[in-house]
Amino acid sequence: MSSAKAQRSIKVDGPHTTEVLKVLVKDLGENGINAAVQKASKIIELSVNPDDGPPPEPSDGLLYGLIQSGKTSILTVTAAMAVDNGFDCILVLTTDNDPLYEQTLDRVKAALRALTILGKKDWKDPDRFGNQVKMKPFGIVCSKNGSMLKSLLEAFRKAKAKGLSVLIIDDEADQASLNTFTGKPSGKVSTINQVITDFRNYFPTTTYLQVTATPQALFLQRPGHRYRPTFTVLTEPGPGYVGGDEFFGSGTARMLRQVDINEVARLRASNQPRPTGAIPAGLKKALYTFLVGAAAKVIARPADNFAFLCHVSMITRDHEYTRQILDDFKAATISAFKSKTSAPYTALQKGLKEAYADLASTEQSIPSFADIVAKIEFYIPGSNIKLINATTSDEIKLDSVFNIFVGGNKLGRGVTIKNLLVSYYGRNPRTPRADTVLQHARMYGYRSEDLGVTRLFLPQRLADHFTSIHEMEKSLRDLLKKYADGCFEGLYISGTWTATRSNVLDPNTIGYYVEGSSYTPRHPLRTKESKKNTDWVSEQLKTVNDSPPCVIITVARLLQLIEKVDVDPEHGAQLWDIKAIRAALTVLEDKNKTDKAYLVVKRNRELKAVRTERHGIIQSSEATLAPTDAPTLFMYQANANAAGEAEVWWPQLRFPDGQYVLAFSFDW
Repeated sequence: MSSAKAQRSIKVDGPHTTEVLKVLVKDLGENGINAAVQKASKIIELSVNPDDGPPPEPSDGLLYGLIQSGKTSILTVTAAMAVDNGFDCILVLTTDNDPLYEQTLDRVKAALRALTILGKKDWKDPDRFGNQVKMKPFGIVCSKNGSMLKSLLEAFRKAKAKGLSVLIIDDEADQASLNTFTGKPSGKVSTINQVITDFRNYFPTTTYLQVTATPQALFLQRPGHRYRPTFTVLTEPGPGYVGGDEFFGSGTARMLRQVDINEVARLRASNQPRPTGAIPAGLKKALYTFLVGAAAKVIARPADNFAFLCHVSMITRDHEYTRQILDDFKAATISAFKSKTSAPYTALQKGLKEAYADLASTEQSIPSFADIVAKIEFYIPGSNIKLINATTSDEIKLDSVFNIFVGGNKLGRGVTIKNLLVSYYGRNPRTPRADTVLQHARMYGYRSEDLGVTRLFLPQRLADHFTSIHEMEKSLRDLLKKYADGCFEGLYISGTWTATRSNVLDPNTIGYYVEGSSYTPRHPLRTKESKKNTDWVSEQLKTVNDSPPCVIITVARLLQLIEKVDVDPEHGAQLWDIKAIRAALTVLEDKNKTDKAYLVVKRNRELKAVRTERHGIIQSSEATLAPTDAPTLFMYQANANAAGEAEVWWPQLRFPDGQYVLAFSFDW
C-alpha cells in the first residue's frame, strides 16, 4: 500500500488537542509542542479518514522515535487529534508489565482529561461496557496479554461495536505483537499476534499505528506483510536530549569509562562455584562517581533525588548476589565515615577524590570537594538499593537522594529512570541482537542538565557493540527519511550482530548481502525480447576496453547498468533483487560518504550454465582487477551460442569490504 493519499484538512487546534497541549507544555516547551503537533498531524493525515468509512486497503503505520525521546508525548497528542478528527475510540496497547501498564494508563488519563479512559478492569461488566461504547469518543488502555486482549475483543463483540472507527496505538509494537512462530514452518500463530489481527479485522474503519524505537523486526517482515508499516513518521528529539551520539559518537571520551570485562563476570554468581563477594574495582569506581555526582547535584537542586543503574545479567540469582555486594559497599562506606582515622576512610577519600577529579573535568560548576564529601556522609545512610526483576515488587521510584537499581530485563524496554547519572552495564550475549541491546540504553533521555556528571561504565567490547548499534540506528533513520513509505529493502547490520530475534522472521523471505561477497543473476534473459536492453548496454560500454583493470564510475551509473539486465523468469531472483541492491548501495553510499564504484568489463565469454546467486561468474584471478574499498560491477559479455541463446551482458556485483551485513526481506 502506498502512503500517497488525497490531501484532507486536518484539525490541529480542536478541543482535545488544545487540552493535551496545555498539559504537556511545561515538559515540552513551545518548540516541543510545535514538533509534537506537526508529527501528530502527519500521522492523522496518513491514517484512515473516519468520515469516509472503511479504506480500500489496510491502514497501518509507524511512529519511530529514539530511545527515551518523548514518543509517549507524541502518542498522546496523536490520540487527542484523532478524536478531534472523528475517531470514535483510541485503543492503546501496552507492555504486559504492571508498573509500565499503570504508567501508560496514568499518562493517557492525565493527557486526555476530557475523555473517559477505560483500564483493564473496566470491561468485565458487559452491560456497563456496552453503555460506554455508546458514549463515544472514549479511550482504552489494554496490556498485551492474550487473555486480556481476548476478553476486550469479546466485550466489543457483545456490545456490537463493529461500526466504531478506531485508532489502535501499539506501543512497543516490535515486542509481543509479532507472530513468534514465523520462524518455523508450522503455520501456527502466536496468541497475541492473532488477537491483534482479529481486532484489526473486526473494525473495518481502523488505523493500526505501531510505536517503537527499535523497528528492525517490523522492517524485516516481507513486503506487503500486515505488520510491516506502510508509512513512517520519524520523531526527532527536542533540546536537551542525550543519546547515541553523546555516548557513542562525538562525546565518547567525556561519557564512557572502561572496566575490565572479567570483573563483570565476577558479578554473576551463576558463573562461579564460590562467589567471592568482593566488589570489583570498576564497580566501586562507578559508585564513587555516582556519589560525588549526586552530591554535587543535590547541592544545586536540594529537592531532587538521583539514580545509579547496575545491569549486568538477566538471571535473578545474579541480581541478588550483586545487591548483597552493594549492601556491603554501603555498610563499609558508612563504617568508614564513622572512623576517620582508619585505613578504610583513607581509601574512601582516595576513591572519592579520583571520582571528583574526573567529574570536575566535565562539570565546570562542581562544588568543593569538602562540601560534596559532607553531603555523601549525610545522605548515604538513607540510600536505597533496589532489585528490579520478575521476583520483586520494588518500583523504579526515587525516594532517597542516592537510589541504586539492580536488575535485568525489567530495566529495559519502556522504563524511564529519572535523574539517572551513572550506569554500570555488563550484558554480553554470545549473539547480540541490535533491537534488544538498544532497549537497554536507559542512560539516553533528556539529561543535558546533568551531562557534566553523567558517566557510563562498561567493558570496551560492549562499548563497541553500542557504537555499532548507533551506526545501525542512524543508517535506518537516514533510509526512512528517503523512503518514509517503508518501500525500502535493506537494514544495515554491523559486524556479527543480528537485527532481531529469529522467531518473528520468515527465513524463506530474508536475504543478506555480506561485506566482500559477490552476487549475480542465476541466468539472464537471453531472447529476442531482451535484445533492446542488451544493445543499450553495449552502446554504453563501447568506450570501456577489456584491457584496463577497472574504471571508476558512480553508484548511480552502476545501478543504471544492472537495471538493464533482464532476469530469466524461469530461474527467478531472490538475492539479485534490484530494489534491495539499490537500497543496500544507498546505505553504503551514505555511510561511507562516497558514491564511488568500480567497473570491470570483459567480452567474448562462453557463459551459459545457470548459476546460484552466490556462485560468481568471474575467474579467481579476475577478482583482483578492482580494489575492494567500493562496490564493483563486473560486466561480462556472453556470446550467442548454438542452443539459440542470444548475446547478453551478465553482471556480477561485489560488495566492498567492511564489518557489516545488509539484511532485507523479499516476497516470492
